[in-house]
Amino acid sequence: MIAIHHTGPGQKLPPAATCARSLTLAVACLSLAGCMVGPNYTPPSPAMPATYGELAGSVAASVDTLTSGEVAWWHRFNDTELVSLVERAVAANNSLKVAEARVRQARSVREVARSLLYPRIGVGASALRFRGSESAIGLPDADLESNLFQIGFDAEWTVDLFGGTRRLIESAAAQEQGADSRRRGVVLMLAAETARAYMELRGAQRQLAVANATLRDQRQTLTVTEDRHTNGLASDLEVVRARTEVEATAAEIPPIEQAIRQYIHVLSTLMALAPTALSDELVSPSSLPVVPDHIAVGVPSDLLRRRPDIQAAERQIASATAIVGVATAQLFPQMVLGASGGFASRKTGELFNGDSSGYYLAGPAINWELFDGGRRRATINLSEAEVDAAKAAYEDTVLAAFGEVESSLVAVDRGRARVDDLERLSASAREALTIAQGDYRNGLLDQLTVLDAQRQASRADMLLVQGQVTLTVNVVRLYKALGGGWEFAEPPSPPSPAQATSDAPLPSMENP
Repeated sequence: MIAIHHTGPGQKLPPAATCARSLTLAVACLSLAGCMVGPNYTPPSPAMPATYGELAGSVAASVDTLTSGEVAWWHRFNDTELVSLVERAVAANNSLKVAEARVRQARSVREVARSLLYPRIGVGASALRFRGSESAIGLPDADLESNLFQIGFDAEWTVDLFGGTRRLIESAAAQEQGADSRRRGVVLMLAAETARAYMELRGAQRQLAVANATLRDQRQTLTVTEDRHTNGLASDLEVVRARTEVEATAAEIPPIEQAIRQYIHVLSTLMALAPTALSDELVSPSSLPVVPDHIAVGVPSDLLRRRPDIQAAERQIASATAIVGVATAQLFPQMVLGASGGFASRKTGELFNGDSSGYYLAGPAINWELFDGGRRRATINLSEAEVDAAKAAYEDTVLAAFGEVESSLVAVDRGRARVDDLERLSASAREALTIAQGDYRNGLLDQLTVLDAQRQASRADMLLVQGQVTLTVNVVRLYKALGGGWEFAEPPSPPSPAQATSDAPLPSMENP
C-alpha cells in the first residue's frame, strides 16, 4: 500500500525525517532477517596423493620440503643479472599491466554490485509555466495562465529479502579474486619466460665460444697440414679436407650469432623496451646460471594453494555457485521501498514559507512475477550447468598441474644424469683431441684421425652446453609447474561476507 499525504497552505509538513528513519530501520531489520536462497559454496576437495610418483632417484635426494619462507626461485640460480632482468620485467611488462587492470575492473564490478544494497536518492527542481484551454475549462473568467515551482527528493530502496543481491556480490567477489589469481599467473609466466630466454641466451653464447674454439683448432690443423704439404708430407686432398672442416665450422657460427641477438630481443620485449635496448648490457658472454642443488618441491596438496590457475578455476566455481542463488532469488517476491517529498508553489517567494504546499509520498511496493513460461527455472538450470562446467574445468586444471609437475620432475632427474654423462664425454673427447693433435704434429697419426677427434670434441662440447641449457630450462619449468607462489606471500583466502560487501579491496597478493 502506498500512503499519500498532502498539506495545503498554512499546514505543517509532516515529520518526513522521522518517517524515513522508521522505514529505514524496518527495512534494515527485514534485510538482516532475510534468507539467502541458493546453494552455499563448498570448496572442492580433490583426492591428493601423499607425494609425487616421479619423486625418486637422484631428484629425491635433492628435494626439500616447501616452506613459506622460500625466497623467489630466480634467486636460487645465484645470477644477479637474471634477478635484475626478472624484476625489471615484472615491473614494466605490458601483459602484467593488462592483468592488473583486469583486477581493478573486477573490483569495480563488485563495488557496483555492493551499491545495490543501498537506497538510491536523488533531488530535483522544476519551474513550469502553463496555459489552459478556455473552451476546455468552460469558465470565461478563469485564470488560464499559471506558474508552478517545485523542489523535492526521490528515494528508492530494493530490499534484499531473499539474498539475490548478496549472492551477486559473492559472485563478483569471487571474480575479483579470480582476476587476481590470473594476475599472479601472469607474474609467474613472465618470470619463467624471462628466465628461459636468459638461459637460452647464455647457452647460445657458450655455444658460440665452443664453435670459435673448434674453429681455432681446425685452423691450426689446416696450418700444420699446409706446412706438411709444403714439405711434401701431405697431399693436396689433405689440405682441401682440412680447409673444408674450417669452412663447415665457420658456417655454423652465423646462426648462433643470430640466436643470441634474437634472445636479447625477446628479453627486451618482455621488459617493454625496444628490441635492441639490452644489446650493450647482454652482448658480453657470461656463464650459464648454475642449477640449484636443492629444489623445494613440497607435497601435492601445496599445488592447490600455490598454482594461480588452480586458484582461478576454484574461484570460478564459487562465482558460478553464487549466480545460482541470484537466479533462484528471482522466483520470490521483490519489495521496493519508495519515498518522495518536497515543496511546490505558484510563486517562488512562497516556496519555503507557510503559504507553500509541502507533500510526501512513501510506502512499499511488492512485485511477484507468477508466470513467465519457465524462463526463471531455465535460468536456474543454466546457472547450475555453469557450476558443473566450472567443476569439470577445475578437475582438468588440477590434473594438468599434476602432470606438469611429474613431467618436470622426470625432466630434471634425467637432465642431471645426462649432464653428468656429457661432462665425462666432453672430458674424454678433449683428452683424445689433445693426444691426436700431438701425434699428428709428430707424424704418428694420419689427418683423418685428427679431424675426427676435432669433430668428436666439438660435438661433445656442444652436447654438453645443450644439456646444461635444457637442464636449467627444465628447472625453471619445474618451478613454474609448482606454482612459484611462495616467493611473495600466501595466496588470499576466500572473502568473508563482511569483506565481500565492504568497499575495501579484497585480500590479494602484493605486486613483486
